[in-house]
Amino acid sequence: MDENWLKELNKKNLFLQEEDYFKSNFATVTLSSSVLDKLSQEEQSKFQMTDFKRATNEIEHWARIEEICDFFGVEDPDLAGDIYVRKFKNLTLDDEIKWMELRDISEDIPEGFGVKVDWG
Repeated sequence: MDENWLKELNKKNLFLQEEDYFKSNFATVTLSSSVLDKLSQEEQSKFQMTDFKRATNEIEHWARIEEICDFFGVEDPDLAGDIYVRKFKNLTLDDEIKWMELRDISEDIPEGFGVKVDWG
């Protein structure tokens, strides 16, 4: 896989001065373990493993279950794997498209799964 676009993105994400930190626009990229495995070991090490937020009520619980199943492309949440996150400053639409191109594709989910980009 060509990671040149990711190297450029990393250059934009060098440590910010504290005052710049609050002015910058951040996006969070969330990957499934199968998508993370498509990256080099060096890039994988820049992501942190995390958990989906816990639900605070039963309605939210079932919404979370659905979100987890959709994210991992599975019908049973017990088949879901680990998730990994990394924040990026000043992510562009082109950068988001590159991340989305890494999605896993299945016959049942042709639009892909395993990548999520949250802005802000």
